[in-house]
Amino acid sequence: MALSLGVMVTVAVGISACSGGGAGDSGAGASGGGGVGGMGGGPSGPSAYELFLEVEPDLVTNCNICHKKGGSAPAPFLAGETPEERYQTITFWPGIVVSAPEQSILMTHPESPNHGDGEAPKIPDAVKPKVLAWLTAESDNLPSTDPADIGPSVRPFRPLPGGALNTVYLDDLGPEFEYMSISFFAEALGGSSDAPTMLRLTNITVHPVVDRPLHIVHPLFTVYVPGQKGDPDPVDSFSNLDQTFTLGGENTLGTGELVLTNWQKGAYVGIAFELIEVYGGNAGPGTGCKDLAMFKANVAPAMQTCMMKCHGGTNPQAKGTMDLSELNAMMPDAACQEVRARIKPGDPATSQILQVTDPVQPIVHMYKFDGDLNAYNAFKAKVEPWIMAEQ
Repeated sequence: MALSLGVMVTVAVGISACSGGGAGDSGAGASGGGGVGGMGGGPSGPSAYELFLEVEPDLVTNCNICHKKGGSAPAPFLAGETPEERYQTITFWPGIVVSAPEQSILMTHPESPNHGDGEAPKIPDAVKPKVLAWLTAESDNLPSTDPADIGPSVRPFRPLPGGALNTVYLDDLGPEFEYMSISFFAEALGGSSDAPTMLRLTNITVHPVVDRPLHIVHPLFTVYVPGQKGDPDPVDSFSNLDQTFTLGGENTLGTGELVLTNWQKGAYVGIAFELIEVYGGNAGPGTGCKDLAMFKANVAPAMQTCMMKCHGGTNPQAKGTMDLSELNAMMPDAACQEVRARIKPGDPATSQILQVTDPVQPIVHMYKFDGDLNAYNAFKAKVEPWIMAEQ
């Protein structure tokens, strides 16, 4: 099936599991300027950020012990040393800022028996109205996308800046795009830290899944400032792009880099496609592992927990993103190719399997070694030599 759009299709950030995952109702992300948007509330009321500042001490008191950077929970949505940094992270986190504020995971999950196995604290009743007021102001700032104008679409998102890894899932485009994603590192530049004028995206990569090659023609990145219409990339950087991506093949989107010179603090980003389609059958075997022996000896043992908890089949979403069901095969070439699709050969620092599992990185992922940095470093020590060997 192909989606051919004359204008914009936006792609939403989603929750991942061990190396990636499916789309979530995020609707928002961290403000891309390293600061705050200062929008919402209108002239007669406080802004969304001002409402956040009112409730932030309560969130820190009740949630920070688990959800800070390096906390025991795998969702560090309060990562940051200052209220402004925590605002960036919490508004980036999928499922927190949504179109129906009362359905935010911040309102619903603390009441669930699954929240810390029933032992984690709930948000006090006296604090809930303040949380809901803030989430409502954030919801009012979500960009509107009229299907009559832009065709099939998923929700816009706020990128997490500061050189952080951002992953954008394509699930909302249709079931055939399930588990597929586009990832990049984002950095706000120009102007000042409070008013950046550019957003630089680097290492832009496309991640298809096994047996479903993804064909992309003319992707168009668009900036959405709350309250304004979308403002496309002024130079239409990928206007001549026509690429097909297969699992394990070359996955860099065009040059792999883009600078949006129309960026504003607090804005959202969307991605449009002239054409996006999934081909039936595998268009080729992709790139096999260069050092399968090292993968089997070092990496496979290190990924047993990911395989058993998520990617071996216990979590269908995780398996669909990176299938490790054959990790313990005599010759684990299929699993090796799946993992290779989530690294940058020769560059461990920007490889997804190390980025998303790092307990101190505020990146959406369901497994971060339970906040144990020593366990993560042991995993990293086993995986890094193989990543270098794959270049």
